[in-house]
Amino acid sequence: MKLKELAVQSGVSTTTLKHWIRVGILPSGRLRNRTTAVYEQRHVDRARLIVVLRDSYNASTAAIRSLTDVIDSDAATLEVMNACQAFALGISEGVASDPDHEVFRERTHELMRRRDWRGYPGAAEQGLALALAQASAVGLDYDVEELMEYADALEPLVGRNIAALRPDGSRDEVARRMLLAVNARARQLVAVSSLAHAAASIRSAIDRGVAPADLAMPPAASGK
Repeated sequence: MKLKELAVQSGVSTTTLKHWIRVGILPSGRLRNRTTAVYEQRHVDRARLIVVLRDSYNASTAAIRSLTDVIDSDAATLEVMNACQAFALGISEGVASDPDHEVFRERTHELMRRRDWRGYPGAAEQGLALALAQASAVGLDYDVEELMEYADALEPLVGRNIAALRPDGSRDEVARRMLLAVNARARQLVAVSSLAHAAASIRSAIDRGVAPADLAMPPAASGK
């Protein structure tokens, strides 16, 4: 396909595609002659991945290149997925080795030992340790027992989430779907948590008599 067709299939303007090629995050096309290059499905997949990194994660060109370099290497698929998790969680080498996070890394490891969760050290493990450190800094210090309660609720959902990810297609396409899923999952969990906290605050206000007891409930689903 020519550049115009690549633009149609990827949903990206030809100007932007040329820029991505120039900065090295989108491979050049194969030259058919001195003025015409042709592109393949791999260019479509890479462009669609870059769109997710740009729009969902506000990633810099350097960050995108760092991830695509891993995808283009001989790394195993699991290593690519780990790199995607590190990207999504904002894990860097400095964050991963911060000595102030050691107590939170140990809590993470204890959770993994109790649940027989394998695979560390990895981005997800480092991401949890970082999240625990950030929570502790604002007065929310979660111990292993509390983490186990979260794991009890989340673990039954994991199989369905992995099945929905579909590990088929090119490495770029697998990475794109994974990054979209991580972003959507995070937003969903934050939204449910926010709804639960809002409901608890309202319930407390009603109990203290500072909010009306007849605050409206959401309407029942149609047909109920």
